[in-house]
Amino acid sequence: MTPTSTAISIKDLTVAFDKKPVLWDIDLDIPKGALTAIVGPNGAGKTTLLKAALGILKPTAGRVDIFGQPLERQRSQIAYVPQRNSVDWDFPTTVLDVVLMGTYGDLGWIKRPGKKEKSRAIKALEQVGMQTFSDRQINQLSGGQQQRVFLARALVQNASIYVMDEPFVGVDAVTEKAIVTLLKTLRDQDKTVIVVHHDLQTIREYYDWVFLLNVRQIAFGKVS
Repeated sequence: MTPTSTAISIKDLTVAFDKKPVLWDIDLDIPKGALTAIVGPNGAGKTTLLKAALGILKPTAGRVDIFGQPLERQRSQIAYVPQRNSVDWDFPTTVLDVVLMGTYGDLGWIKRPGKKEKSRAIKALEQVGMQTFSDRQINQLSGGQQQRVFLARALVQNASIYVMDEPFVGVDAVTEKAIVTLLKTLRDQDKTVIVVHHDLQTIREYYDWVFLLNVRQIAFGKVS
């Protein structure tokens, strides 16, 4: 693939904790505009792969390029939705404030969000069906509603690449269907979407490409 057709290029990526590899020599080129699932057993290194690719974890070896350029230059192109259980949901803040956090990349930490940013945040909440909850405290939401708010925070960034770590865990069937529709809409807008996924039964229905991981790269290609 040429740089223009590759969203994320991972070369020779290895991550080790206490000298024990949790990812070993990963080579992966994720196509631009594709909806890609990352699957594998527990302990396979799926979350570690995302965090290393995003620069959250420092790899032992290897490099990551975004649209043909080093990750450090392209961070603003990426929106990340972490696992829901990694967040302190008791933090006293409203739904709207959480979504507005997605605008800080444009504003920096000194400027406060204004009318334009609030309008973007409300539009993002509308996209995930959460606009009527904007003043609600996040700890008053169900798991599925919390996940939708996190997706809205990612949407407001208007990124080129969306990276999501198990967005379907702990959500109801209605929310899962809504998330799938949103992922496919992003894909149809030529966004690149990468999702850690746990349900092999839905891979064919939800995704275009699939990466199978178990510490080492097992397989990667179109779902078909």
